Amino acid sequence: MDNKIKRRIIKGCLRGNHRAQKELYDYFSRDMFRVCLMYAADYDAANDMLQEGFLKVFKNLHKYKLDGSLGGWIRTVIVHSCIDQIRVNTWNKKRQFVDEDYQMDTLLVSFNEVENRFRESDFLEIIKELPEGYRTVLNLYFLEGYKHFEIAEKLDITEGTSKSQLYKGKRYLKEILEKNLSPEEISKYEGLDQKVV
Repeated sequence: MDNKIKRRIIKGCLRGNHRAQKELYDYFSRDMFRVCLMYAADYDAANDMLQEGFLKVFKNLHKYKLDGSLGGWIRTVIVHSCIDQIRVNTWNKKRQFVDEDYQMDTLLVSFNEVENRFRESDFLEIIKELPEGYRTVLNLYFLEGYKHFEIAEKLDITEGTSKSQLYKGKRYLKEILEKNLSPEEISKYEGLDQKVV
């Protein structure tokens, strides 16, 4: 987005101009909906997260520094909004108490390789199969780059629970992927040169 247009839209939004708000929403909503899909159980929940997130964007737009990336700032607000909704609506109600002893193992396929391997729609379908706790921690760790102590703070869980959810989420994701990848594709991701018979 051009800086002149960005400034005009932001000024309009800060004045409560509905046309400017719609312009900002229309420009960013598609990308932000994909972000919400990574945290939501389905499209309806993702749409609710998107709407709630944009309400927070408009409410807090005065905090945005004009020299930074507007898209990056909006994504941060949307992600925090998704986390808030998960924590308030479901996480506390369905919290899984897990053993804090965990043991990390290596996956056949890394999270980023998976994202590149599948079409986006396939990837979103696979992510939706994960239980909410696993999906949330995986997204925060791999996609948003949060450390375990930050995830623990955001979700009101212990750091050990975050690590355990990540471990179990990766293991669960591995099982799903093994059902969706052929032995040849798995060996490619393992770095094996020989053909799987």
